[in-house]
Amino acid sequence: MLFISLGILAQVGIGTSTPSVAAALDVTSTSKGFLPPRMTATERGSIATPTPAGLIIWCSNCGASGELQVYNGSAWTNMIGMAASGLPVLAATTDASGINATSAISGGNVTSDGGSPVIERGICWSTTTNPTIANSKSVSTGTTGSFTTNLVSLTPMTIYYVRSYAANAYGYTYGTQISFRSGNPAVGEIYGGGILAYILQTGDPGYDANVLHGIIAATVDIPGATTWSNGTTSASHVQTGATATALGTGLSNTQQIISVQGNTGSYAAKQCRDYAGGGYTDWCLPSRDELNKLYVNRSLIGLGNNYYWSSSENRTESAWMQVFPSGDAVDYWTKSNNLPVSRPIRTF
Repeated sequence: MLFISLGILAQVGIGTSTPSVAAALDVTSTSKGFLPPRMTATERGSIATPTPAGLIIWCSNCGASGELQVYNGSAWTNMIGMAASGLPVLAATTDASGINATSAISGGNVTSDGGSPVIERGICWSTTTNPTIANSKSVSTGTTGSFTTNLVSLTPMTIYYVRSYAANAYGYTYGTQISFRSGNPAVGEIYGGGILAYILQTGDPGYDANVLHGIIAATVDIPGATTWSNGTTSASHVQTGATATALGTGLSNTQQIISVQGNTGSYAAKQCRDYAGGGYTDWCLPSRDELNKLYVNRSLIGLGNNYYWSSSENRTESAWMQVFPSGDAVDYWTKSNNLPVSRPIRTF
């Protein structure tokens, strides 16, 4: 036990039998040097935290030819106490602001360029933790100092993770991670390939308190008036069985109409089904109740004072339509009448 205690208290010498009494470790050599751990700036940034003051490394890609660096308890410095060369240094990522359904604002602060000019900075985001530039990103102009930029094309009601980032010749570094939840879209906003026309409410078919559902209207009417039937004469009046009127039934009605009347010609259901606005292919002729929601929000959607067809059939010779100047829903409009126009919708 006495021997062990003396060993712990004694100085250690390498290459000398008389180590300095002022040194815990005295290395003596005339032909070899002290070699600290060697790593890149990126690897240095991955050292476990909290990092102890006094930790020494050789950064192989810092400065012009590499650099001996020491951690002073809060930052890496070179051996004369100046800021260490390497990756840029970022302060905390800015909390998100201006949050809505599809966009938000965040940013950061590049407090040091790491000894090499910043060539890119911005924010990156993802629906999973620790996003990188391989995920979505937005680039901000400038080099050092504070910046803000926009997150765009977000999905409503979704948790996003965000980090600021900056890059120089040595690579990329990331700021702290923040998170936020995107908001709900509002009726009248551009959304889902068209204009958000209605958000389902409690009691509506398909309503879900945890998942947003609603109706999206095309941005324009199908050009020119059209018929409900595939033809302009009474001979074109056929029973299709597309009699559903509730919210959420427009697509099934439309598909039923086309299956009976044929996928040729030019008539309301087929014109709406062929519409591909916003890159979506699930457009349809609205049911009676869906059409009425468009009427209720017509000023926000931008609908005119037209007569509009619904996909809800009433009988062999007639179908439901709505007179937007008055709001009247009419169930006796002859299918071969070409006065009404069509406004495609899609649901989500």
